[in-house]
Amino acid sequence: MGGKRNAERQGSSQEEKAVLAEASSGRSPVAIGAALALAAAIGVAAFLRFVSGSGSRAQAAEAGHVVTPSAPPASPPAVLPASFESDLACAVRCSRLTDSDRQVIATALKQAGCDPKTPGKHVLCATTPEQVCAGSCGSGKQDMASWLPGAFGLGSAQIAEKELQSMARQAHDEYWTCAERCSRERVMVDAHEAGAEDRAVETLQRCGVVQLARSFDGRLLEKVQAGIDELASKKKLHNKLLDQKQLHTGRSQVYLPFSEPFKTRQALGVSDLVHAVLERYFAGREFGIDHVSVLTSDSPCGNQSLHPDIHYFKGLAVSVHTALLDVTRDMGPTYFCPCTGEKMSKEEWPSSAAVKMATLKEKACFGPSFAPSFIPRGTVTIYDGAMFHMGLENLSGRKRPVLKLEVGAEDYPEIRNYIQMAPETAKRHVNKYRIALGPPRMGDPFHTSAPHG
Repeated sequence: MGGKRNAERQGSSQEEKAVLAEASSGRSPVAIGAALALAAAIGVAAFLRFVSGSGSRAQAAEAGHVVTPSAPPASPPAVLPASFESDLACAVRCSRLTDSDRQVIATALKQAGCDPKTPGKHVLCATTPEQVCAGSCGSGKQDMASWLPGAFGLGSAQIAEKELQSMARQAHDEYWTCAERCSRERVMVDAHEAGAEDRAVETLQRCGVVQLARSFDGRLLEKVQAGIDELASKKKLHNKLLDQKQLHTGRSQVYLPFSEPFKTRQALGVSDLVHAVLERYFAGREFGIDHVSVLTSDSPCGNQSLHPDIHYFKGLAVSVHTALLDVTRDMGPTYFCPCTGEKMSKEEWPSSAAVKMATLKEKACFGPSFAPSFIPRGTVTIYDGAMFHMGLENLSGRKRPVLKLEVGAEDYPEIRNYIQMAPETAKRHVNKYRIALGPPRMGDPFHTSAPHG
């Protein structure tokens, strides 16, 4: 029996290391060994998956086919995903942490080498107590009543079985209905139609993604493309800005230098319409550039794993991607799981956390999903970094370049610290962008949204 347990533990340890390595991709190896010890103590691989949002790249690469979402049924399925009720129960209880529970978690993170002043050094260090709790509970390997007695002990508030069943059905059906509408209606908005701003904001808030056709000025796009081509011809500078560490599965990126024609927000895809949409989406919080690059999907390349770009909550970071070519299905457009991502409010977080855990366990969108069949050149796609998505395999024989701009709320770009593994030359240029196009409104001291259409 001891040999069997050791074999099981070895397999679990290998899984932990694989998931942690994926979650750590593009980050410095600060406290990774200690973080492994922490993960082993409070819930192993399932905990790591929940707080990092990481899936299995190997599994995605082995899939070897384009994901083609089928037409969803007209109503939510009768059977919930396995463990959805128990995952929701975990999240509800974790939303009731006591001060002493929080101190237990804070001590564990500190022992793992996490410093509250630099949470971006490792994904484990930037998690909230609720996220640590939910990931540990969802793993099924932690005695939660002993570890966090305030939320899980004998004296804690219990959830009746019928109440839990009702809560789970409501949470599932609300998510499924939202995802079905977004997948059926899709998310494309013509930038020149009447009421485009209002429709774009509503779509982004509801679905987590919106695509704006004809929002990038055509003449400016030609100048930007010429600048990208010129950068590619300057091999020495190009190589100093090239990043092949932080992306996977045949993807790479080149950070843009802070020089003409890239120095304005409009040149990076943020037209006045896009700027107004961002301002309303961030809902009063200041926002600014995180980084900008040209992301290229080679051909052939495989499917990415299903993942969010950030490991935190909705409303903290968005991606603004501009198609530099017409993108057809065989070029591997982005596949979206709409209406996913953890929500910040205490009332909404448990349901969104349960959806996240179910998505990770299913290793797929368990609700309706979609991938655009065609994206015209110059289309700007805005999506929340907390939403699950993945780049599909590119079998077209052509590279698929995208102008990739990432925008963060307030000081989130510094907390996230995405560029910590970027080339030194890239870091210097990113810092220049952040000075020029940082908060409060991407370099604008004050901006008042006005209807666009």
